[in-house]
Amino acid sequence: MAITVRLGTPADNAKIQDLVSKITMPGPAQMCFQRAPDFFVGANVIGDEFILTVADDDERPDVLAGLTVISGRELYISGQKRRVYYSGDTRVDPFYRRRGIASNLFIEQKKFRTGEDLLQGIVLKENTAPLDAAAKTADGVLFSYWISHAIETSFIFVRKQAPRIPAGVSIRAATPADAPAMQAFFDREAPRRNGYPVYSFAKLMAGDPYYAGLKIGDYALAMRGSEIVGMLAGWNQKAYKQTRIVGFKPAIRLLRPLYNLYVGLAGGFKLPNVGGALNYLTLYNTLIAGDDTAVYQGLIDWIMAHQGQQYDALATGLTHGDPLEAVPRGYKRQKLFSSHFWLSYGDDPRPGIDQRPLYVELGRL
Repeated sequence: MAITVRLGTPADNAKIQDLVSKITMPGPAQMCFQRAPDFFVGANVIGDEFILTVADDDERPDVLAGLTVISGRELYISGQKRRVYYSGDTRVDPFYRRRGIASNLFIEQKKFRTGEDLLQGIVLKENTAPLDAAAKTADGVLFSYWISHAIETSFIFVRKQAPRIPAGVSIRAATPADAPAMQAFFDREAPRRNGYPVYSFAKLMAGDPYYAGLKIGDYALAMRGSEIVGMLAGWNQKAYKQTRIVGFKPAIRLLRPLYNLYVGLAGGFKLPNVGGALNYLTLYNTLIAGDDTAVYQGLIDWIMAHQGQQYDALATGLTHGDPLEAVPRGYKRQKLFSSHFWLSYGDDPRPGIDQRPLYVELGRL
């Protein structure tokens, strides 16, 4: 067995899909996070540039031993625009575990980075073992990382209920005519959080692949008179990003019809057949003037009452310490906990990052 690491190309898509399908989350319902049918469409949403490295085995030319992607995008850091790189989608075929594949992939990625580059990533429930394994090579430590924030992801169960809209505020769908005012509101509000992606509504309306599947009409605007005081979008990413069911434990398979009947009445995720995907809508581009929790709740309710009725849940993530973090906790929901980290091939980047709340955009993970 000889492992070779190289840059991935669209010609690798079929082998990438095969590799991704082998990486599952254990549980009563076994799930797989996929970017089908075209991995590269999803990669273009994560960043406006990316480097994909893949590992080949000369004895098994029909499979990939592993892959990792580092994507670049403009974010606000300490109130200023900065190019930040996201390290995600590191996958190693279970057949090759504990063979140094991840380290080899990150060694190749280092060729495209400098010691001054700022990188970030997410791990589930502080599961840093894969990072630790990738960071250690025969020559020493390849990179360093620092856990910075706990992230609470909420899958808010959709229900039928009139939106709770604060007095003096109205909420409506955005139109193309709103784009200039939305951009002005964004440019004022987004820098208040670290890690907020820099967005262009002109590019969104022009069909830039960074916004694949998102339309201006997917935004809900909270208005006080003629002034925007909040915005939130529902982003349907099912065409290129799925949480797919790949198996059930026997008891769950038998009880699935009864469970689906129950959640149809009480709220929650319906379990599709094996091969089907969980049905949720990602909440996107959360911006609330003055971090007004009542406005944020009103926007979530409004999206739930409109786009949300086609889905089982609305997905949103907030870091602990965010002024808005209590709002999703007021809904019936399913929770997922993870951790954000900074990563560097050079020095510790944290002295250059101030204490603004950290923003997490689920649609770009």
